[in-house]
Amino acid sequence: MTCLPSLRRVCLVCTVMVSACSTTSVGWRRIDQATPIKSDDLVWIWRPAESNKWHGVVVTPDSVSGIPYDMPLTCDDCRQSLPRTAVDSMQVAYVTHPIDSKPVGEVAGAIGLLLLLEIAVCTAAGATHC
Repeated sequence: MTCLPSLRRVCLVCTVMVSACSTTSVGWRRIDQATPIKSDDLVWIWRPAESNKWHGVVVTPDSVSGIPYDMPLTCDDCRQSLPRTAVDSMQVAYVTHPIDSKPVGEVAGAIGLLLLLEIAVCTAAGATHC
């Protein structure tokens, strides 16, 4: 059976593709004052000349404030504030795959690793049909 090595390669490719597809992706939604925002949410604040990437965002009727995303949430001295009139729009990140995909990735990774190990052992042993 000379088709086994090519079948293993196909299995390896499929395993890698399943691992890649099981990762979490992020979507964006516009927010307004009524939108609940968790302190660890990533929020983009869009203004005419620039955009800001914040977390720890607090929206009030007349202002929006937050901590730059590259600073820790505990840094209250880092908090910046803008009047709502200076803000064009705001978007908050949300997870588009809410299921826990970690086990899928772990199983697919383990299968891929075992297939690679089998190919390496067969190659090192000089086996033609493994």
